[in-house]
Amino acid sequence: MPIVNVMVKYDENIEREKLAYSSFRRQRRNAYALYILASLLLCSLFGWFLHEQHAQEIGAAEAHSAARASVISEWVKSVFSQSNQALSNIAELIDIEGMPDENAAANMTATLNDRHRYAPSIQAIGLLNDEGIVLASSDNNRYRGNDLSSTDYFDALRRNQQVEVVAPLAWSATEQGYFFHHGLRLTDAEDNFIGVALARVNPQIFVDTLSQMQIQNGESIALVDPMHKLVARNPQLGERTRIGAQLVGPVTEGLLDKGQGTWTGVQASSLDHHDRLFWIQRVENYPLWVVVGMDMEIVLAEWRQHSAILLGILLIIVLLGFWSVRHYVNRLKLELLLQQRLEEREQAQAKAQERESYLKALIHSIQDMILVFDTHNRLTYVHALEQGLMLESEENLLGKHYADMLPSDLTKRFDAVFEKVRWYRQAVTLEYSLVVKSGELVFQTVASPLVNSDGSFSGTLLVARDITEAKRSELELSIAAAAFQAHLGIIIADARGKILKANPMFTQITGYTEAEVVGRDPHMFSSGHHGPGFYRQLWRSVKKHGRWEGEVWNQRKNGDVFPEWVAISSITNDDNQLTHYVATVIDISERKAAEQEIHQLAFYDSVTGVANRRLFMDRLEMALKDVIRHRSYGALLFIDIDHFKQINDVYGHPIGDRLLKGVASQLGQQLRESDTLARLGGDEFAVLVPSLNTDPVKAAQLAERIAHKLMAVIRRTSALINHSISISASVGITLLNDNRVEQDEYLQQADMALFEAKAKGRDTLCFFDPAMQAALLTSIHLERDLRRALALEQWQLYYQPQVDISGQVTGAEALLRWQHPERGLVSPGEFIPLLESTGLISEVGEWVLENACYQLARWAQQPAFCHLTLSVNISPLQFHDADFLARVEAVFARTQAPLERLKLEVTESLFVEARDNARDKMLSLKALGVRFSLDDFGTGYSSLAYLAQLPLDQLKIDQSFVQQVLGSSANAAIVESTIVLAESLSLDVIAEGVETQAQQAWLLEHGCHAYQGYLFGRPVPLEVFEAPFRAPDA
Repeated sequence: MPIVNVMVKYDENIEREKLAYSSFRRQRRNAYALYILASLLLCSLFGWFLHEQHAQEIGAAEAHSAARASVISEWVKSVFSQSNQALSNIAELIDIEGMPDENAAANMTATLNDRHRYAPSIQAIGLLNDEGIVLASSDNNRYRGNDLSSTDYFDALRRNQQVEVVAPLAWSATEQGYFFHHGLRLTDAEDNFIGVALARVNPQIFVDTLSQMQIQNGESIALVDPMHKLVARNPQLGERTRIGAQLVGPVTEGLLDKGQGTWTGVQASSLDHHDRLFWIQRVENYPLWVVVGMDMEIVLAEWRQHSAILLGILLIIVLLGFWSVRHYVNRLKLELLLQQRLEEREQAQAKAQERESYLKALIHSIQDMILVFDTHNRLTYVHALEQGLMLESEENLLGKHYADMLPSDLTKRFDAVFEKVRWYRQAVTLEYSLVVKSGELVFQTVASPLVNSDGSFSGTLLVARDITEAKRSELELSIAAAAFQAHLGIIIADARGKILKANPMFTQITGYTEAEVVGRDPHMFSSGHHGPGFYRQLWRSVKKHGRWEGEVWNQRKNGDVFPEWVAISSITNDDNQLTHYVATVIDISERKAAEQEIHQLAFYDSVTGVANRRLFMDRLEMALKDVIRHRSYGALLFIDIDHFKQINDVYGHPIGDRLLKGVASQLGQQLRESDTLARLGGDEFAVLVPSLNTDPVKAAQLAERIAHKLMAVIRRTSALINHSISISASVGITLLNDNRVEQDEYLQQADMALFEAKAKGRDTLCFFDPAMQAALLTSIHLERDLRRALALEQWQLYYQPQVDISGQVTGAEALLRWQHPERGLVSPGEFIPLLESTGLISEVGEWVLENACYQLARWAQQPAFCHLTLSVNISPLQFHDADFLARVEAVFARTQAPLERLKLEVTESLFVEARDNARDKMLSLKALGVRFSLDDFGTGYSSLAYLAQLPLDQLKIDQSFVQQVLGSSANAAIVESTIVLAESLSLDVIAEGVETQAQQAWLLEHGCHAYQGYLFGRPVPLEVFEAPFRAPDA
């Protein structure tokens, strides 16, 4: 009824003010009409002024562009006039002397060069006969014989279509660049066509000159040929403005194709996509257009600035006028409505206060919390007798969306509730826990819809009741019923994983009382035995299936780590919401110990603790499968302690058992984790090495080394047991390969090899394969002879000469040779790797360096040899010795050699590892005067960036590249690049392996001036090398 009274009152006010509104509308119409008329007049005046200014700016830019185009056009004509003058001179010469024949034409080079010299724009100038064949050309007749009869410009001159032709920009495959061809028709006295004088004009002159021209900001100048190819441009835009770049766009396609002489207009540039005012002017008589562009942003910058200011002033005037009219109209309107609104507001406030007082009295009698949300789910009203039930104060909550108040997981549930209330207009009941001011509480909330008088939805009403105590009582009853009926260790945790309860059996198993674990995370029992992935998989299973069961290694309160059998189950409520976790625990320590003892007895030897025959056979089966799968070789070693029965008889079985344990322990320490050591019975051990190498010889060598190492360990083991016992071992070896041999056959092979080793006197090893054994024996004998070679003075130094471009010997390389008493000279490729593998390389390398230094010192005292240098190879293994520097410096001190004539040759492999250490050593030797040469350059690993940091003096090109330099373009490119690299690093370069004059000539042509190889001399003994220097005419 109060709302009806208000509407009636409103209608009365409308009637009362009709006359006033009629006057108001008339005055408003007159004011707006006057304002619009003045605004239109002002806008027209401003528009006319701006248009005039715009035309003036465009006209000034066009005038500047036209002047610029004319200047450039005249300059282009002057460039072509140079080539025209040169061609005219040739034509005059032909008029006087006549067209030369082929022999006479070949001698015209000087004349053409002379004409070429005075025209810097000409790249080459030539004379063509009437068939289009080049008779002569500048640049030493480089183009003589070329056939140009198929070119358009030659055809035009031949047909007498033109006397002079400048062809568009064309690509030259020979010169790898673009050029203009300027041709002049040559005729005899009867005006018959006899040939063409042709100049090749280099467009670079246009690029260079144009790039030096000063231009205004936003201005661009370009030269374009009839085929839309760019000749030059300023400014340049990188690759897009290279000579010959194809231009695509309306400016070139529409205007150049039409052949118009001059054009101006605004278009978007195809190069930088800027709108430009273009002035395009054709160069008279030549196939070029001058394109001058002015960036419209720059041209109209000042006009736009003035326009912005004027438009701003106009806008301000218009707005001020509108504001004044609007203000005048609003003042009239407000005066009429002010009194009416004041009366209506007073009535509404009185009704609202009366209704609010009634509702407050009603709500304050309700114990539950009441919340009202509008249609946008924002809180508009809240009531709570207890402030502890609220999340925040009422002032902070009002106006917030429920999603801004609640946790994200609870927000999702309320989303569903609010949607159901809004669209189905049904009340919804919801239970949830929430952390409020007084702590974590459980609420039961009823959500109901609010509707307007017309039935439309106006909001949501929530009535929330605290049921925490009721829930706690209910929970405690269910926990008590579940936890204490079992005889297993049990803990109960909430949905967040915090422990709530633990039964006495759990305390008995872990040592923790219930009070010590309540409120804590079960992670407190973690022993560190399991990684994070194990626990992620555990909880993934619990969440997916509702339970998990398995073995877990946890930690007791006293620190003991023990195995448990744990079963975890999740508990949900009626709404399928997770509420708790229940875990049962069984201590399985005793069962695990029993299983371990059974496993140990089944698969391990009781005396030594290593694998027994059963486990060994399983490992052997897996190893054979692995060998077949990877096509590699493994090894099976049978080891038998020599005379073990006598040791048992003399010292007794306790000592024998101690010896077996000691041998097993020492052998196990020498093997890899993937290898298997087993005791097969008595004093017999077996070692299984599953993977050695894919090469059988290398695999056998590795197996031999392993056997020697194990035999040495066994010899040392006696000292750990009893100093009076001296023991050794015999070893039989067979290789495992992919020939599908059965396990028992391999065992028989190893046993036969062991038998053979014992038959040879024990304390030795023997391979089953006779051929391989023979090869190993050869290697052993060679190693033995190597160790004797130094003492028996079997080493010799040979010298191979190094020469310069004149063939004069400038030095030599000292090369090691082994004079074996039975085999004669042994190949370095055979004994050098063995020296490195046995560690003898340092000792022998020092011998080589010392003898080379002594020889260098002797040469320094003789005038015939004092100029010679001597190169000595240094092995990377020798170079990386810790005492290398000290030993080398001692050699230098003993020999007093002139170190400035000593070159140490090192290879690229020296710098693969410890490169900084290697560089420091080189610098130390460099400080003493020693020079360095990088040998076999290009065959190994090297970083060019690091190479530049090394104190090198010379690069040595490997003979594998030199010997193929004439037959392989790839090798030739490598050699040429090496020479260029040496020059760029200021290094000398020498080529080794030079065997033919053709190879030397090629190297000389490409900048290599030092050589070594069979062409100049093979490695020879000292007396043979020195003989030529001692000759009377040397």
